[in-house]
Formats: sequence, structure tokens, C-alpha cells
Amino acid sequence: MIQFSQPVAPEFNVVNNKVYLDVYDKFNTSLAEYSPLWVITSQFTKKTKAWVVSTTWTNKERYVEMNTVTTYAPTEEIGNKIILGTTDYPLGFYDVTIYQNTSNTNTDPSGLNVLYTGIMNLTTTDSKLPVQYSEYTTNDSDTESVYITF
Repeated sequence: MIQFSQPVAPEFNVVNNKVYLDVYDKFNTSLAEYSPLWVITSQFTKKTKAWVVSTTWTNKERYVEMNTVTTYAPTEEIGNKIILGTTDYPLGFYDVTIYQNTSNTNTDPSGLNVLYTGIMNLTTTDSKLPVQYSEYTTNDSDTESVYITF
């Protein structure tokens, strides 16, 4: 699972979300100079966002380093800098598909080679969890009951 973090306040203006995946062997080598295209779909809202990541090829035999910058500023979505944690792109789970791109500006996945599919979890830089869980402090002798806590 891929983990992304989103800044929650202007004092934490951006967060670098680096992902290291062993996908170079899936590249068509004639197009390996272009940075991959990422497409995410919120499992909650079903909204989709596509962007081209910043890529480092230094250790490509072991992994491809892909960097996405999440930002708090609502008008700064350029290149690999995106805005998440909004009503359309809330915290939580996303379906992720990473494609081999045909240019460093293409955001259309039609006809592109799929490098990776998986799940991403979006959290915030805030230390508070979106859901607070309570831990049991005692154990009763009734082992067949199920308890739901909030």
C-alpha cells in the first residue's frame, strides 16, 4: 500500500510524498526517459485525478523513485504538485494506477502501458487520526460477544 500525507495548515505548506517501486523491468525501454503518469480514484467520491510525478532513475535496477508534492494552497496545482484532502479528494483510500508515459506532460492514460496497480491511503500531517479508536481495558469472561465501540 502506498501512503500519502496532506498538509493541514498553511505553516505546513507542502509535503513530499516519495514512493519507491521496483517497476523499471515493466518499462518499454524506448520510452523509459519519461516520468510515469499517476491516476488515483477516491474510493469514497469516485473522483479521479491524474498527474505526472517527478522521477529519479539513479537506482532503476532496484527501484524507481517517484515524488509527488501535496500542497495546502488551493491555487498551486502544477506538475507534480497536487491538492488532496478536499471534499472531492478526501482523506482515506484511493485506487492507484501508474502508467508508463509517452511524454512528461501527458495526463491521458489511454493506450499507456500499466506499470502498477494498488491502493493508496491519504492521511494528514496532523497528529490526530480521522477516527479515534478506544482500547478495551478489561476482559470479561463472555468470549462469544461482539462489542462495537465508537
